[in-house]
Amino acid sequence: MKALVKVALGKGNLELRELPDPVAGPGEVVMRVAATGVCGTDLHVEDDEYVVVPPVTIGHETAGRVVDIGPGVTGVAIGDRVTAMTTIWSCGACDYCRDGELNLCPHRRALGAQVDGAFATYLRVPAAKALLLPPGVPDEAAALTEPLACCTRAVLEVARLQAVAPRDDAPVVVSGPGPIGLLCALVARSAGHRVVILGTGADGARFAIARRLGFTDVVDVTASDPVAAIAAMTDGAGVPVVIEAAGAPASLATALELVRRRGTVVQVGLYGKPIPVPVDRLVIREVTLRGSFASTPSSWRSAIDLMARGAVDLMPLVSQVLPLEDWAVGFAAARSKAAGKVVLVPGA
Repeated sequence: MKALVKVALGKGNLELRELPDPVAGPGEVVMRVAATGVCGTDLHVEDDEYVVVPPVTIGHETAGRVVDIGPGVTGVAIGDRVTAMTTIWSCGACDYCRDGELNLCPHRRALGAQVDGAFATYLRVPAAKALLLPPGVPDEAAALTEPLACCTRAVLEVARLQAVAPRDDAPVVVSGPGPIGLLCALVARSAGHRVVILGTGADGARFAIARRLGFTDVVDVTASDPVAAIAAMTDGAGVPVVIEAAGAPASLATALELVRRRGTVVQVGLYGKPIPVPVDRLVIREVTLRGSFASTPSSWRSAIDLMARGAVDLMPLVSQVLPLEDWAVGFAAARSKAAGKVVLVPGA
C-alpha cells in the first residue's frame, strides 16, 4: 500500500512509500481509508515542530470501511463505516486516564505520531478505537470527525459553554476562521450561543465559508476595531469566552482584550514556538487562560452525536479533495488561507 511517512526527524523528511498491507491482529481491525484530512498538526510535523517517532505514517483525521477484523473483536463488523480515535494507547493508571482524559496521559501514543496513521491505503487500529459513523455523512465530511471531537473538547468540556447561559448581548468569540475555528463556532452555536468570528484581510475565502455556514457576525480585524465592536455588543463588559484558534500572537493578545473580567480564553491553536503573552491583562482582569489539546472519549461521543442529529454540517468546510499522491499540493493548500479543509484520498 501507499503511505505518507515521516522518515526522520528534521524539517521536511516526508516521503510517499510503498509499505506492506496491514493485517488485523487480536482485538484489531483494518479499515480501507476513504478520506483523511490535512490537519495543522501535520504541517507542524512537516516543520519538525511536533513530537513524532519516525519512521511513522502520519495523518489522523480519517474515515473508512472495515475490511479485516482480528480474533476477539466484537461490536465492529466487516463493511462498517468507521472513524478512529487518535489516542491509540494510554497507561490507564494515571490520574488523567482515570478521569477519562486520555489525551493528557504522559505515556499517550497517538495515531499518526507514535503509531502509524491514516495517510495510507489501509489503517490498522485497536477495535476499541474504531467508532461507527452516522449514516448519510459523506466520507469527506466524516473524515472531520476527529477535528470536530477536538472542538467539542475545547468548547463543551474546557470552556464548558453548555453551562454558560446564552445571551444575545454577550456572544462567544472565535478568533481564527480556519477549519478548527469554524468547527468551534459550529459547536458553540449548537449549544445555543451567538458567535462572532474574527479574522484578517487574508481570510476572505474562509470568511466566505463562515457565511455559507450561516455565520453573519464576521469581523476583519485589519479593517475594523474588534475591541470596539465587542464593547458595543456587550456594553463594554466583554464576552464570557474567547476561543483562540488562529495560533497567532496577535490573536491571543486580542482575545485577552475581548474577554470579560473572570472570563475564559481557551487556547486551541498551536504556535510551534514561544510567543509573548500580555500577562498583566490576564492578571488584572482575573482571566482564566486554558489550553485544550486533542480529544477525549466523551468529546468523540459528543461529536458523533452532533453529526447524527444534523446539528453540524461539515461538508461546506471541505474545499479540496486530492489523491494521496498529491499530498504536497494539499499541504501547501492547507498552509494558505485560501483553503478550508483539504482532504486526501488513497487511489484505487
